[in-house]
Amino acid sequence: MNCNSSVNPSTGAVSASCGVLKGDEHRNVNAGVFARNNFLEGPVTKGVYAGVNSNGHSLSVEHGHTQGFGSSTTTAAQANIFQNKQAMMNATASHTHTRSLDQFAGGLNLNTARGHAASVGVNHIPKYNMTTMNASGKVNLMTSPSGNLSLDATANAMRHMSGPFRGKSELGTGLHLTGRF
Repeated sequence: MNCNSSVNPSTGAVSASCGVLKGDEHRNVNAGVFARNNFLEGPVTKGVYAGVNSNGHSLSVEHGHTQGFGSSTTTAAQANIFQNKQAMMNATASHTHTRSLDQFAGGLNLNTARGHAASVGVNHIPKYNMTTMNASGKVNLMTSPSGNLSLDATANAMRHMSGPFRGKSELGTGLHLTGRF
């Protein structure tokens, strides 16, 4: 069983997940449960997830429910573009459906063997003609010798290109502690 939790003090985001993974690092199937909340306000979102992975290509689905707000389902795909011993680059696409709207997203991400990462992407919500560009990065600050505990620093930037928030930007930073049991 693999369990993770994270807290982002700048945004108040809290998340926890536990799941099982069957297979090896090249081909596997995973499934589990999660809970997310903003500890400053709002109800908890609880849900389930599942996915299949083969040689860096993957398909996944996640279904969550937030009391008083409803449910959402996200399907996602990833294609590996480049991979060697030092780094890998992937292209991603996803679709999220809720009761009243759809959201589409796509992007590129780069991950290194040392635990560093960077990504760029775009999100679009047709109902509001809202398009948002985003970029994020992660630097691994510490990993235990066993690899079961790690601490990462994160940063993200978002710019609204169209829709009701056109021209607005958001910036964020955080720390992410991961423990595997």
